[in-house]
Amino acid sequence: MKIVLLLSRIEQTGVTTHTIDLAEGLVKKGHQVRLITGGKIEGASNRVDDFHQAFVDLGVEIKEFKTPKGSLVRKGVDAVASVIEIMRDIRAYQPNVIHSQSPYMTFIPWFMRLKFTTTIHILYLKKNFKYKNPNHMIAISQESYQFAKEVFGMPEKHTSLIHHGVSERFSKPINNTDKAMLLDRLGIPKGNLVIGFVGSISLRKGSDIMIKALQGLNDSAKSKINFVFLGGTAGSDEHAWLKDLIEKAEIENMVHMVPFEDPKPFYDLFDVFVLPSRMESFPLATIEAMMSECCPVRSNVEGAYEQIEHKVNGMLFETENVQGLTETLETLIFDDTLRMTLAKNAKEKALQEFTIPAMTEKTLKVYDKIKMN
Repeated sequence: MKIVLLLSRIEQTGVTTHTIDLAEGLVKKGHQVRLITGGKIEGASNRVDDFHQAFVDLGVEIKEFKTPKGSLVRKGVDAVASVIEIMRDIRAYQPNVIHSQSPYMTFIPWFMRLKFTTTIHILYLKKNFKYKNPNHMIAISQESYQFAKEVFGMPEKHTSLIHHGVSERFSKPINNTDKAMLLDRLGIPKGNLVIGFVGSISLRKGSDIMIKALQGLNDSAKSKINFVFLGGTAGSDEHAWLKDLIEKAEIENMVHMVPFEDPKPFYDLFDVFVLPSRMESFPLATIEAMMSECCPVRSNVEGAYEQIEHKVNGMLFETENVQGLTETLETLIFDDTLRMTLAKNAKEKALQEFTIPAMTEKTLKVYDKIKMN
């Protein structure tokens, strides 16, 4: 099949990562993929350059449109010109399937009266003139499945639940030499447990909750661990905010802040991965950590119960419950057997349920329902 993926921007988000993973699965199945996008977000990190290159390396044909900027009039003119350019490209390409990874680009295939699907990645999506219901919708969690029905009125027969899948490269650990080099780079003593977080530094991701939970650990637990925040941009406002929280909590000696880069080596370093989010969808970081055989801990918001069975392949805590997170961490710090058992079970679940091939097969079934020729 010839497949068009619509993505508003290439940026440092799970939507972009998921688009890369889906493109990989489709290409490996022998399908032809074209990405229509506004290109890399301005002022992006080197990681976004890596994302762009990942599409190129997969053999995905990238068509970039001009992103509106400037005055309202200028933005309006640019927006119209870009939409016309996208429609011309779609007509010329004659795809079998259009998949809008960015829901606010769904008005384009809708206006062209073409069949299309879209994926609901977030639960705070709002109805506006740019969003149009697809012929078939892809939800990524039970919560987004209900959201599709209740907010957008999608009937069950036109909605599919397809969990994200991640690359099996996360299942293959780095060697001990590379691990020792990373520990040395971070200044983490050999023998300490490493607990970590991967994602944006923000209130939504619960960065402040994480700091308070670490502050509440007893002295014995604090002496055994180091914590790594992997995310954000060096010198950014979010890093300054996090640094201030760390200093006020007086835990600078055990917390390390690292601007976002390839998380793979860090997962191999982490004994425990924590995601204390206030709001989520179906976070890729948790699956990546699970496949890397980290013991996963996360708040019980969207997607939690589909990813983690409490005390079987990870631990869940009530969102915003700082004391609950602190107690969970102390349990895992002092119980090596439990921690390693949960980590082993987490990897097994990820390899069984959350791989790119599994996601791709289910997505292709949706494509078969809506393909145009």
